[in-house]
Amino acid sequence: MGRGVHISTEFAFLLSGVFIMLVAWALNLLGTIAGDQSSGHGVSDVYLWLFLMFQGLGFSTVGVIGANYREFMTNPALGKRYAVGFLLIADGGLHLLALNQHLGAAPQAAFFAIVSPIQIVGGIAFIDLPRRLDPIWLLFTGFLIAAFVLTRTVAVWPIGVVEEVDPLGLISKAVEIAMIAMLVSLVRADNAKKSDLRSASPANGP
Repeated sequence: MGRGVHISTEFAFLLSGVFIMLVAWALNLLGTIAGDQSSGHGVSDVYLWLFLMFQGLGFSTVGVIGANYREFMTNPALGKRYAVGFLLIADGGLHLLALNQHLGAAPQAAFFAIVSPIQIVGGIAFIDLPRRLDPIWLLFTGFLIAAFVLTRTVAVWPIGVVEEVDPLGLISKAVEIAMIAMLVSLVRADNAKKSDLRSASPANGP
């Protein structure tokens, strides 16, 4: 018999938490489509749905920390990589809610429909992704912040209007700023490690 698929405890916690988050988003989506006012743009409603969605992320966090706390204590860089992964998932969840809020606007809805899965899948896989991709995630996150500022400043095609500054967007940008700080730290640490390796290698002869 062939070997079965092995899923680690931390990965099971992570997937379970993401599943909880997606279920909360789907309920919000159904309420939005049905015209339920409690699924709208109100600040209190946004916080309610954020709480429901991030319960899942909190569940994942507890599981991952419980499975790796010894490694986190001895290897801070590992903890930072997990933190970036969770921030990516969190921002993807925020963009899923933004998708629900922009169902009537095709350009915005399409943007969030593309960005959200990239962030959530990237967050799940981030710990195992090659470190050479860290600068790409850094640029991607910087692009999201720049796009937010631009669309709140001028009317950009194909949106055609200046978007309002909303609580959900501000929370998302706060998450992205934290993510950039983590990614910059990881990129610098990786560059320093490469520099040390080059310095330690024997000089090439003539």
